[in-house]
Amino acid sequence: MEYMTQECYDKLAAELRYLETVEYPRIKQELVEAREKGDLSENFEYHVAKRAKNQNESRIRFLERMIKTAVVIDDTSADNEAGIGKAVTIFIPEDGVEETYTIVSTMRQNSLKGL
Repeated sequence: MEYMTQECYDKLAAELRYLETVEYPRIKQELVEAREKGDLSENFEYHVAKRAKNQNESRIRFLERMIKTAVVIDDTSADNEAGIGKAVTIFIPEDGVEETYTIVSTMRQNSLKGL
């Protein structure tokens, strides 16, 4: 399961629609044009288009899986509660260090950036 906000879910769905309806036909046309140029073993344009097709299809599969397993969570919380979009500060007694993190959905998590 992938926990995400409605906003994140909508962005993934929009990207998926774009890749399927705009990028896929464009790349497919590039492949057709590259094939028409002859010998595929030495055709650089064909290899570039083929790589773009594979990357696009891989991203489409990833987005489909994310959307299929998505659990949309409520991104609202009271001012005195920790929740999505809120910064929380923790104190690590062993190190004497205070760290601040912003709570985000699993799609945006990045501990190096404090998310």
